[in-house]
Amino acid sequence: MDLGSWTDFEFITYPPTESTLGYLGVYPTSRHFDSIGIRHGIAAGMNTEGLSCDMQTLLKTSYPPKPGEDDDREGVMVGFFCDWVLKAFSTVDEVSSALDVGGTHSVYGPNEFAQHFSLRDATGSSIVVEFMDESTQVWVDKNNGKPSHPGIMTNEPVYDWHVENIKHFEWKKGLALPSIPTPGSFYPEERFLRLHSLKTGLEAPYSYRDLITKATALLNAVTIPIGNQFGTDSGEGEGNADHTVWGMIYDHTNLSVYFRSYKNLSLQRVRLKEDLDLDNVETKKRFLNVAEEEIDWFIDVSKHFKRHP
Repeated sequence: MDLGSWTDFEFITYPPTESTLGYLGVYPTSRHFDSIGIRHGIAAGMNTEGLSCDMQTLLKTSYPPKPGEDDDREGVMVGFFCDWVLKAFSTVDEVSSALDVGGTHSVYGPNEFAQHFSLRDATGSSIVVEFMDESTQVWVDKNNGKPSHPGIMTNEPVYDWHVENIKHFEWKKGLALPSIPTPGSFYPEERFLRLHSLKTGLEAPYSYRDLITKATALLNAVTIPIGNQFGTDSGEGEGNADHTVWGMIYDHTNLSVYFRSYKNLSLQRVRLKEDLDLDNVETKKRFLNVAEEEIDWFIDVSKHFKRHP
């Protein structure tokens, strides 16, 4: 999550009920949303079925109007989108069907939220949900390494623009004498291309540890240090340049979340079932600051030093 202003986020655990799934979410602790009835606006999270939801800024977003009395669809205010998804669905196909033309739900504004969403499930399938010109667009992303399905989402422009940009990038690489600069800034299109280039160059992981290591390397490649960094997409009036407040790696199969914050780059892990008991209706809601200062920020390895035989 890259922002220029908000820096305080908390994890929140939502235990299951008789009709909803349990999930681990992250929300901004700012009181900004209280006035419109959103105490815990979930920015990211994963449920016990292995479905994740993340929101990111997309300027010029324009949401559909709230469904009227003659509309059979149920309205979902955009500030509750991830909460709705994580409590109610197991797969991206289910969400896509609910939002499709003739579906059961419609997401509405206000447009000031200016967010689009990336969803992924335990099968590896992904969708990107965007709202432009008061209409809903669901992009299917199979995350298979091909330019049309890159498994990546950043910010503006819209998702299909980035996909076409990747195709153009690959076309230039295929020329007889290509000359292509390495995407190096923190603008959304540069981060998108950089992740695509790095992902396509990775070797297949040989172990679970290697898998998480490679995912962390990708996270490192788009992590923005604190300060007035050039080449970010901070808008006018946002103050300091964007920096990475926190980052997460989802294990959709083993239901684990790895995370780190701008105050602590050591990778932390929590498991939704074994550690948080989020498949138990008797579990109580709990909280943790993403940048909790009581979490160890280094590992003492002195005991591992040994003499050679």
